[in-house]
Amino acid sequence: MKISVKRKINAPSDVLWSYLGDYSNIHRFHPMLKGSHFTEENTTCEVGSTRQCDFKDGNYLKERIIDWKEGSHYTVDIYSTSMPIKNAQATLGVNPISENQTEAYMHVDMTPKYFILKPLMYFMFQFITAPGILKGLEKLYRSESQLKISKA
Repeated sequence: MKISVKRKINAPSDVLWSYLGDYSNIHRFHPMLKGSHFTEENTTCEVGSTRQCDFKDGNYLKERIIDWKEGSHYTVDIYSTSMPIKNAQATLGVNPISENQTEAYMHVDMTPKYFILKPLMYFMFQFITAPGILKGLEKLYRSESQLKISKA
């Protein structure tokens, strides 16, 4: 099952990438997470780095970076989860449109553990989860921009 979601955001791509590239802190803009952190010894953002994402509902995902292009995108492989997912890979990235406009995107390739869940999981990821993550990225940018303005 393949899912692709894009969102135009009025923000510089390098700023949005700084949020995406802060790999262990995806919970800052992922609305369903209560926390995220590096796992194992590697605490850098590069191929092989791992993180755990803890969801507000008690579920978790453990992900490993399998592709990293600085300033552009990264792809993770979900190697352990409490959710009904057999296997999954996800890519988060940014494409600059202009100096202050960026297309943020998320691509997911996932196989549910149980075939009967495929329509529900497709709907959830295509219309709720992936758009929520990209909207959260935009909200984080706006929030941080407001903080800079109010401190000025």
